[in-house]
Amino acid sequence: MMDRTHTGFRCHTVRLVRTVHGDLSPGSQGTVVYEMDNLDRHLILVRWDKGIVVPVFSEEIEFEHERGSLGR
Repeated sequence: MMDRTHTGFRCHTVRLVRTVHGDLSPGSQGTVVYEMDNLDRHLILVRWDKGIVVPVFSEEIEFEHERGSLGR
């Protein structure tokens, strides 16, 4: 099921993320499109500022409003 609770939220990668469309370096920024659970993993589809739209795992990103928190 798709969850649009965080749609429009800004986020950034917390480490290097390799995708089929290229690497996202630490600190890469994007905007959340939607979230979903698939095979017991939480995925977040993000429209990245570098022009690609790819899903990432929730532990690979941090929402901008969480910056400065103790992490996930």
